Amino acid sequence: MKKLFIGIGTACLLLSLGESCSRSETAAKGKKAEALKYQLVSPKQEAIETTLRLPAQLLPFEAVSIYPRITGYVKKIPVDVGTEVKKGQILMELEAPDIEQDDIAAHEKYFDALSSYNERKDQYSRLLKTAETQGAVSPNDLQYAHSKMQSDSAMCNSMKASWMAKESIKAYLIVRAPFDGTITQRNIHPGALVVVGSKSDGKPMLELQEVAKLRLQVNVPETFVTQLKTGQEISFISDAVPGKSFTGVVARQANSLDEKFRSEIVEIDVTNTDKVLMPGMYAEILLTLKGHQNACVVPQSAVITSTEKKYVIKVEDQKAKLIDVTSANENKGIIEIFGNIKAGDSIVAKANEDIKQDQKIN
Repeated sequence: MKKLFIGIGTACLLLSLGESCSRSETAAKGKKAEALKYQLVSPKQEAIETTLRLPAQLLPFEAVSIYPRITGYVKKIPVDVGTEVKKGQILMELEAPDIEQDDIAAHEKYFDALSSYNERKDQYSRLLKTAETQGAVSPNDLQYAHSKMQSDSAMCNSMKASWMAKESIKAYLIVRAPFDGTITQRNIHPGALVVVGSKSDGKPMLELQEVAKLRLQVNVPETFVTQLKTGQEISFISDAVPGKSFTGVVARQANSLDEKFRSEIVEIDVTNTDKVLMPGMYAEILLTLKGHQNACVVPQSAVITSTEKKYVIKVEDQKAKLIDVTSANENKGIIEIFGNIKAGDSIVAKANEDIKQDQKIN
């Protein structure tokens, strides 16, 4: 009798466990069925206007590091840091006695050769005139005089070229500004010896920059490069000058994408006559994007970005279809997309990677 009670108790326990498992499976299936109910939205074909903020940096419009082109001693430096100079203005004077002596010697040799040539030229002219009288001058003498004149002419031209070369080298003793600008570095003083090709400390003698006009350089992502045009006016701000907005004009585009960052270098010309901005400052571009008229607009939550691709989930005949898309402008929770999507399609509004291809969607 006792064994009978134990058997009945065991059977009841197993029955209870079976009913409990059955209820758990039913609840799980109910939850699973409930999870497949997603809110659907229909894309709209319209453009999204938005303002894109991109980091940028201000650069001098022109900049040059001035190193010695000839070995010599610094004689005079009439400029210093902050000096504004004009194109052609003297920045530095060097002295090199050996260079100056070589120039004088080359000059003397040229004038000696010129004197010899002029003498030979006069002799030939006289002989040529005398030869007008038949038999007065032999043809051989006339030919010899002509050859000597040509030889002296070649020597004269050679000496002149040598002298002009020495003059060019001597001209390096005077350093002039290649453009209008401001001296931003001075690393040399009168009396110092400068050696051509020497960059032992990595510093130039002088650094000249044009700061009245600046270049604002920015890397524009691939998605937005087609929305920039040469001549377009761009606004930007800088933390170094709070509370003030500046403008510039798109002047140059690389027309090539950086393979690593998938962006294009764009340069914006900025007028800086008041010298408020400085080269090296960081700025932030405020780029107004008008959007794409042929784009479809969906909630940002509908777009899934995985490590492999970007896609949305389109519902056809209650089945999920993973559609690859590319995106563009976004603003206030909505985003432009391009792909095998059109206005009126059914898209999962809040998509996730758990939804698989051809999975049934209620």
